[in-house]
Amino acid sequence: MPGLDEKINEIKRKIEDIRNRWPAHSAKPAMFRELEELELELEVLEKQKKEQGSSTG
Repeated sequence: MPGLDEKINEIKRKIEDIRNRWPAHSAKPAMFRELEELELELEVLEKQKKEQGSSTG
């Protein structure tokens, strides 16, 4: 499913962007939340992709 790959790549880009903007000190709680939410979403999507791959083989 190409849509799933696109979502995964988009989330990875967002995570990279947050990490690039991450201050050396005193990161805001909103940044922590956003990063955590994106990482959880990425984990779910990658699990879905893996399950799809194993069910088609």
